[in-house]
Amino acid sequence: MLENIPFKRPLVLGTGGGNDIVSATLVLDDLRRQGVYADLAGMCSPGAFHVYNGKLEDSVNIVSEDTHRFIESKDPKEISFVDSKLPSILQARGFSLNVYNLSGRYGTSRLISQLNSLIAQNNYDGVVAVDVGGDILARGNKDLTILSPLMDFTALYAISQLNIPSVLVEFGLQTDGELRPEGCKEILEEIKSGGVLLDETKMYKENSAVRTFREIYDLVKSVRYGHTANMTLRTLDEFEDIHTEYRFGVRVLDKKVSHEFPLTLESKYFGRVFTMDLPKLLEARPHAFSYRNNLEMYLRTKLIADTKTEMDTLYYSDNRNLFWLGLVCPQITGNERTELLNEGLDNLSVHADSALVWKKDAGHVRIKKYSDDIGEFVITGDSNEVVSRSKQIVQGAIEND
Repeated sequence: MLENIPFKRPLVLGTGGGNDIVSATLVLDDLRRQGVYADLAGMCSPGAFHVYNGKLEDSVNIVSEDTHRFIESKDPKEISFVDSKLPSILQARGFSLNVYNLSGRYGTSRLISQLNSLIAQNNYDGVVAVDVGGDILARGNKDLTILSPLMDFTALYAISQLNIPSVLVEFGLQTDGELRPEGCKEILEEIKSGGVLLDETKMYKENSAVRTFREIYDLVKSVRYGHTANMTLRTLDEFEDIHTEYRFGVRVLDKKVSHEFPLTLESKYFGRVFTMDLPKLLEARPHAFSYRNNLEMYLRTKLIADTKTEMDTLYYSDNRNLFWLGLVCPQITGNERTELLNEGLDNLSVHADSALVWKKDAGHVRIKKYSDDIGEFVITGDSNEVVSRSKQIVQGAIEND
């Protein structure tokens, strides 16, 4: 299926969240059947913090059963993490490999440095990045329907800066619900005409690697359902366009609202696998950039294109201040938007020091007693001291040196 991958000892990286590292096992198994033995990696969510054998995440981390993920706040809450299940599942299927998590928590420079050290240590000769659905291909403010760009864009930038070559394997186009038909058409025309596309092939449900992927997905879906992986497998059983409804949720504490939208998965993409030149793709994606910490990545991304992201309505700490990131995505409107924002603001002192909201929302919600503007944002909190400190941190994040 992937006979043209040019590496003999690669690192296979799922570029997004749990969907991508699980889906990357398809590539891992296909390479193994060709006699190419790889290690596996996935990305840490920037909307959480992770603990490995009792230690806070570094830029590169070894995944084991003693790996845990927590939602940040004054009272952190542990949530499920599918990555920690993969080492034992893969070992039971005869894989002998290391599983890693990569984190942008400390910025891209440290991530790239530690990755280059790992490359030298393990003698990798290339990176095979794996994305399912197509969100890594998004063109900033031209594709405002993307829902989780931060990990993908971090992977795209960091992997392109390494000391070894890299390719991107893309399959399941449209199955994540983030790219629309016209956008897919334009992007594929762009990557073909721009020399980004290296190879195109097909996968079928009968492929041994697909069967392995299905088995692994069936084992982990109770931990993380993974709608993208499920729909990718479904497309291998279908021959006509799939007309369906997708939804995503936005939660603030105990209040959750859902946004539903119609989606057509076009049969012309079913089973197609694209291999691309990753550094060349980066040249056309300036919204994948270097950054110093996750807050900088998040705010700069939101200013480039106000889409839903992995950090919206969650909490972020930089050890000086604990923020509530009340930058609700534009798909949530009206009373639902107001109620979500007020839920976060009314409970602010319980969970964080200050809140960050869009200036356009500030006049419609219960802003705290103290607040200040900074560009398109409003910072609010229970004291001038907190607001002043928060403003300084945000200013440093959005002013790229």
